[in-house]
Amino acid sequence: MRRSSISRWRARGPAGVRVEWDAEIYNEVPGKLIAWRSLEGSTVVSAGSVNFDSAGPERGTRVTVHLQYSPPGGRLGAKVARLFGRDAATEIRQDLRRFKRLLEATEVETESP
Repeated sequence: MRRSSISRWRARGPAGVRVEWDAEIYNEVPGKLIAWRSLEGSTVVSAGSVNFDSAGPERGTRVTVHLQYSPPGGRLGAKVARLFGRDAATEIRQDLRRFKRLLEATEVETESP
């Protein structure tokens, strides 16, 4: 049985307030899936997964992020964050776009069969 991995997360919440919490990776399938959840008692309640699937021959990999997130400040905090474009969904979309551009701009070596 695989042991979970604990990591420390930091983010800027509404009005630039910095928040930190611990999360564990509780499910990992190399090259396919990473799933995490915040530890009990964390100031931020979060859980999610990242799936890596083939996009088809010569089309690369499709990355899908699923996220459940309860920000500090509850619904009011989420609305304020959204007004400033600092909500989790917007941040993740922007980060994934930057990551995609980086990967596509970098030549990746592959082994020949």
